[in-house]
Amino acid sequence: MTKDNELFTSMPVGRAVAKLAVPTVVSQIIVILYSLADTFFIGQIGDPNQIAALSITFPIYTLLTAVANLFGIGANSVIARSLGQNDETTAKKASAFSFWASIALTAVLSVLLAVFMQPILLFFGADEFTLGFTTDYLFWVFVIGGIPTVAGLVLGHLVRSVGKTKEAGIGLTIGGVMNIILDPVFIFVFEMDVAGAAVATMLSNVISMLYFFVVLAKLRKSSVLTLAPRYVSLEKKVAWGTLSVGFPAAISVLLVSVSIMLLNGLLLSHENGNILSAAYGVTSKCGTIALHISIGIAQGVMPLIGYNYGAKNHKRVHEVCRLSFLILFIFSLLFLVIVQLFPGTIVRLFIDHAQTIEVGSVFMRCWSWCVIGMSLFNMYNSIFQAVGKWKTSLLLAVLRLGVIFSVLCVVLNALFGVTGLMWVQAITDTLSCLIAMAMYIRFKKSLAGELEAAAKPAAPPAAVNRVITISREFGSGGRTIGKEVAARLGIPCYDSELIEKIAAESGLAKEYVEQHSEYAASDSLYENAMAGREQDGQSAADKMWLAQKKVITDLAEAESCVIVGRCADYILRDTADCLTVFIHASDERRAERIVSVYGQREESPVQRLRDKDRKRKAYYELYTGTSWGQADNYELCLDSRKIGMEGCVNMIAQLFQHA
Repeated sequence: MTKDNELFTSMPVGRAVAKLAVPTVVSQIIVILYSLADTFFIGQIGDPNQIAALSITFPIYTLLTAVANLFGIGANSVIARSLGQNDETTAKKASAFSFWASIALTAVLSVLLAVFMQPILLFFGADEFTLGFTTDYLFWVFVIGGIPTVAGLVLGHLVRSVGKTKEAGIGLTIGGVMNIILDPVFIFVFEMDVAGAAVATMLSNVISMLYFFVVLAKLRKSSVLTLAPRYVSLEKKVAWGTLSVGFPAAISVLLVSVSIMLLNGLLLSHENGNILSAAYGVTSKCGTIALHISIGIAQGVMPLIGYNYGAKNHKRVHEVCRLSFLILFIFSLLFLVIVQLFPGTIVRLFIDHAQTIEVGSVFMRCWSWCVIGMSLFNMYNSIFQAVGKWKTSLLLAVLRLGVIFSVLCVVLNALFGVTGLMWVQAITDTLSCLIAMAMYIRFKKSLAGELEAAAKPAAPPAAVNRVITISREFGSGGRTIGKEVAARLGIPCYDSELIEKIAAESGLAKEYVEQHSEYAASDSLYENAMAGREQDGQSAADKMWLAQKKVITDLAEAESCVIVGRCADYILRDTADCLTVFIHASDERRAERIVSVYGQREESPVQRLRDKDRKRKAYYELYTGTSWGQADNYELCLDSRKIGMEGCVNMIAQLFQHA
């Protein structure tokens, strides 16, 4: 059996980072396209006032994302923790509370915006040239489209909380693709200009929301997710548990909104303010390319960092971080070079207006110096989130946009005017990166002692017990064979007996361990790796796996025994004298056996076999990186149909006795 393939602990760092970061970057590219669509198509009209209108409305529209993060990310954490404790009622309450509370808050915000639309827009910098465009845009995307927008985002978080990250990604993709398709239709065919872009965005979000409703309907019987109003609860562990976790994520978005509002407002106060605002709008939208790709890389490696930090494998944490920083630095440097060489060409892609291109080129050259600091800052922030230091992460976010950015806007505007404002983002992200770096260095030093201790060679065990591990296809009789082998050899057999031990070690509910200690939530490695992450960067499945490793290792060190399933063959590969066995049989034979042993159910026997085996395979490959059921990973592979149960027992016992 190969030893260097386990995704979290021993797979080469480059491969492990690629497996997790590439899918997140791809998903962020969808976000980028979605974000750029309105600006790109409106820009083809050639009217800087309409681009400026998008810049003015963006921080207001962003409030919807803040609401979705407050309730969606918060509920995701509560649901993950509740499932780990087998508390399905609390999980259902969190699901219903987050959905209806987010809808209620969005409805209030939509009404307030409808009533006070004009004074709000004037406060944000709209004038006689942009007021009509901004009013049209916000009417459709916020007043009419606010509830479906928030509903779709919150439902995406809820679906992700039960491991359905693929479905969540599809919902996001549908919204982005539909927006790209509908934008030119409403803007050019129906000649609606900015209002057309808004209608396209609103309809795209409605379609995304409807998709999630369909997904929820399909998951109704197989998951804890529910939108039933009777489950809405204001009890502390539901409401406060949701809001306390979602608050940092919401604040981060609000800080972005406030920073954009501040800088854009100051630009609008200068001569040719709408031209400056349009140039800033194009620059900031181009900046989302670097922002979201760096976020994709940083978020992609969070499971690796969180898992290894929890497992006290600090050396691997630093290896993952070092490689991620290198990748981000190279990407940022390339992005910076491209922008410095071709700023005018990039601006012209969005708007063919001479004055806007001229101003935008200068703005983009100044702004682009922020990319390196911003990308590395996102990585530092993700590291602190992954190791459970969310307060540090929140502090850094507040310092960056709430303090440094705001102060620089005021000071540089007073000293250097428009030129100073063009440099605000670059200086902010450079300073923020240096502060985050200092905090990270301090964090690394706090782990230095543990790293040194880990580097010392461990003393060899005084004695090595002999263990038989039984891996098996569902319905092949592996459990029965394991028990009979143990009885014949006079040694204990651990199968369901492991559940209570793992539950006690992990602090998770016995029912949760029984349901998940061998079965993954999804067939996808990426989905399983990203699902159910809590504030400390680990999922309940990670914590259960670490406890499972310890329990199985302790049993093997204590006595010779038979251990059935739960990746014991992999866990004990270096710590025990193991006879690794895989039991299999034909689908026909296994289908007959599960009906005779477990009884007939609504689902066909063959489908039950395939579902169980698929989830066992996904779980095994997630935590071991090796192929479940592949013959060269085991010392003995037996067909229980051809050899017979008794024949399998005889062969295993004889090999064990004469080895």
